[in-house]
Amino acid sequence: MDAKGKETSGPVSLNWRNKPRRTFTPAERLAMVRECESPGVAVAEVAQRNRVNTNLLFKWKRLHARGLLPAPKESAALVPVRVIKTKRQRIKRTTKPRANGTATPGTIEIEVPGARIYLHGVVCEADLACALRALARK
Repeated sequence: MDAKGKETSGPVSLNWRNKPRRTFTPAERLAMVRECESPGVAVAEVAQRNRVNTNLLFKWKRLHARGLLPAPKESAALVPVRVIKTKRQRIKRTTKPRANGTATPGTIEIEVPGARIYLHGVVCEADLACALRALARK
């Protein structure tokens, strides 16, 4: 039997490495590219040190030069939060309109781009109108 007529004993596997493909984060790619940009450093040395194909490293360098290499994501800034439990107050609703100058305690929250305003307690209409006019000017 010649070499052309050889039969295989089992199913042929297309994954010749039998391992999952390695992936590199944008931060790792950028670190390798920046290491290559250092004076006196050969791309082949960096590739061998990081166990990456030299051609792949050259591709990342080209993408970085064009500005197409994905930048590492920065983590979101964490802001301290305080949770306040308040008791709900039942306010008797009346169908009659209230007289001007009277107000009931409560909370008003106004959210605009770049700011969030909380008005707690008794808020009179004149103060609220003044705050809304100031926000409208911005």
